[in-house]
Amino acid sequence: MGTPDTRQRILTAAEELFGQRGFQGVSIREITHLADANLASVNYHFGSKAGLIRSLVEHHLGSLNQERLDLLEQASANSGGATLPVEQILDIFFRPPVFRFVGPGRTFPGLLARLHNSCDPELIEVMLRVFGPLADRFLTELCRSVPHLEPRTLLARVNFMVGAMIHALAEGETMAQAFAGLEPRQQDPEFLTRQLVLFCAAGLRHE
Repeated sequence: MGTPDTRQRILTAAEELFGQRGFQGVSIREITHLADANLASVNYHFGSKAGLIRSLVEHHLGSLNQERLDLLEQASANSGGATLPVEQILDIFFRPPVFRFVGPGRTFPGLLARLHNSCDPELIEVMLRVFGPLADRFLTELCRSVPHLEPRTLLARVNFMVGAMIHALAEGETMAQAFAGLEPRQQDPEFLTRQLVLFCAAGLRHE
């Protein structure tokens, strides 16, 4: 019950089933059946269904979020304390997830989109725990970079910015197919990162 292999099988099964039917449409019993594990193993490894979802998100994003924070700290140190350009902040925010998740067969961005749109209190708590430190640090830098925006306006535009990124990640293959005859670079992570940066920087800079 307590082996790392069991834990990984549960995470893999949960990602597959959540991706097919959403978080509320999948039972723990179905997950453990697919993972060839017993019900008690979920409680042993994760504590609850919400704990399983949090572990799944952290599995994909824990090191990635730390990479973003490290890159932002390095950029701030290199600037000697000067305000960072909004484009640089956004590039640091977008580049790691785009380069990790853009491409065929990636299921996690779809799950992230479901979490982003969820009104379930437990899932909201998962998002706050996983993304809270990241959000606080990037908001601090953005406040310095676009000081003309009042806090309410900045938060609204950052929410739009995150939504644009998640849509691009979750719908990447669909977008690539839709634009295949017009723009074959649509799946190119560098191209997509640059377009997200330009689009969102314009929105943040607007008076």
